[in-house]
Amino acid sequence: MSTLTSKQPSIQRLFLQLLKQNTLQHAYIFEGKAGTGKKEMALWITQSLFCPVSENGACGECQTCRRVKDHHHPDVVEIQPDGQSIKIGQVRALKEEFTKSGMESRRKIVIVQDVEKMTVQAANSLLKFLEEPDGDITVFLLTTARHRVLSTIQSRCQLIHFPQLSRQQRVEELTAAGISDDKAAILSQLTSDTSQAVALSKKEELLQLVIAVWKWYSFISKKDDQAFVYVQTDLIPLAKEKEEQQRVLDLMIILLQDLLNIRTQSNYSPAFVKQVKELEIDASRFRPLTVAQLMEVGLTGKKLLDSNVAAQGVFEDCALQMLAVIRKNG
Repeated sequence: MSTLTSKQPSIQRLFLQLLKQNTLQHAYIFEGKAGTGKKEMALWITQSLFCPVSENGACGECQTCRRVKDHHHPDVVEIQPDGQSIKIGQVRALKEEFTKSGMESRRKIVIVQDVEKMTVQAANSLLKFLEEPDGDITVFLLTTARHRVLSTIQSRCQLIHFPQLSRQQRVEELTAAGISDDKAAILSQLTSDTSQAVALSKKEELLQLVIAVWKWYSFISKKDDQAFVYVQTDLIPLAKEKEEQQRVLDLMIILLQDLLNIRTQSNYSPAFVKQVKELEIDASRFRPLTVAQLMEVGLTGKKLLDSNVAAQGVFEDCALQMLAVIRKNG
């Protein structure tokens, strides 16, 4: 059996059984967070359907399997958002493609990435396609936000949930991709998407943000009013874009999770590996309730950023509220 989908071995075993029994449904929704292996699974099933070599799942090595993997197979149609959405023209082109006979077999496969990003018109057009499948067609709809997919589309598909990988699995994936242990520890908490984590690991700005957030926390933990001034002097110049501003609070929350878990769990592996000694000291100093209140301040700050409140004001307010929590609770 190919190891392509080792992220989700139980789901792979399920589909291997369905393939052997020839009981594959005509449409599936694969839902789960980014990085959980949805696209890899859809491609592995597709390879298995077309592979001329192996009867026990895709061999992964033959010319047919390689063409599917490289997105060059003529009977496999893949759709992804064009800009911010999947448009009706893309679905119409899909329908036109499927009126043709298969180039190499009677079977055709369609894989739709981020199906929740379809426009209303595109979604309604896809619904008609699912209601009246023409020929030997299998459809895989991939989503990280199933609640945004039309309920009528969902009702015509078999739902498969892809659980999030454990933190240890994510760390191992990142270190296998050549990322250092300390970076992998933090990136595994920032994102579950390996490709995004690899891209972030190459940015010097991320390391600067990690250092800056640690220093910001240090001022707060020591009840130092410099935490307020530090926002303008250091944080804002580093976090000019909204994505970076969100990352500041993400990193603060991850740091506080480290603090809480060191206090409440044995053998916990923190994300802030290089600061573990200082975290252990603070974990013995702060009550879990205090840390939980600090995390609540950070989460509220993230909601304000999502509502387009200016980052400097959000960070300064977070600093003041966190200082107040520390002073009140010790």
